[in-house]
Amino acid sequence: MALYRHRRDILPSLIVLSVFIIQLWAIFTLESTMALLTVAGGLLLFSACPGSISHNHHHTMTFRYRWMNRLYEVILFLETGVPPYAWTLHHNIGHHQHYLNPTSDPAAWQDGQGRIMNRVKYDLYNALRVYPEVIRIGRSRPRLLQQFYLWTAVSLTVLGALIWLAPKQTLMIMVLPMPIMLVGLLDNTYQQHQGLDIRQEHTASRNTTNRLYNMISWNLGYHTAHHMHPGVHWSKLPELHQEIRHQIPKHLICDSVLLSACDRADRRSRPRIYSTLHADSGH
Repeated sequence: MALYRHRRDILPSLIVLSVFIIQLWAIFTLESTMALLTVAGGLLLFSACPGSISHNHHHTMTFRYRWMNRLYEVILFLETGVPPYAWTLHHNIGHHQHYLNPTSDPAAWQDGQGRIMNRVKYDLYNALRVYPEVIRIGRSRPRLLQQFYLWTAVSLTVLGALIWLAPKQTLMIMVLPMPIMLVGLLDNTYQQHQGLDIRQEHTASRNTTNRLYNMISWNLGYHTAHHMHPGVHWSKLPELHQEIRHQIPKHLICDSVLLSACDRADRRSRPRIYSTLHADSGH
């Protein structure tokens, strides 16, 4: 029986394995602080790729066997800082089910008064509350929360063993980049959604058809399609995007690596408009 549920996941998994091998090579062979910083910086520049792979994996599992998926997620934790089941609780159950409702979305871009948070505030505020939100959401999903606790403990044990074996190297290659990558993941969510009309799905996400963006992000540029059908495998998103493209406002589709280029609306009017939407919708 094939190990993979989808053959298109073979390449992403090989990339994840390659990054992990580079991390281990650096940890167990490099002594120079400058060399370690160079490798850590290079991996950070490339972090959007394993970050997106981790995101897609938690929507549609990569392997047919449960134990292989858990092992894969521990490796992804060492590359991105996000432990197993955190994506499931915070992103799949939290963000995807409530991204049209700012009071329930754990990654909402509005504050309590319905105003748009600025980018820096959004990134830092939501980074600090990721795990409190995971636990809050998990209280209504006790089995998933238990699995989150268990596999976070396993992941931290592996990381702790590496720190014990090579403290300086592990801290520089794995630990220090983790909060930076977490902020980066949240920042991408902000760019995908902030300031948009949350009254219906076709107007609540920015999209880009840029080949480079979608190569790095594994098709997350087709973001409206992803939100409307989060269980669809990432390889199917371009086709799904074409089916719904006519329903998405033109200013929410661009061909740029920068999602901000998709935004053609008047920024100055948004705080007033979406504060009103916030109040009128009962959010």
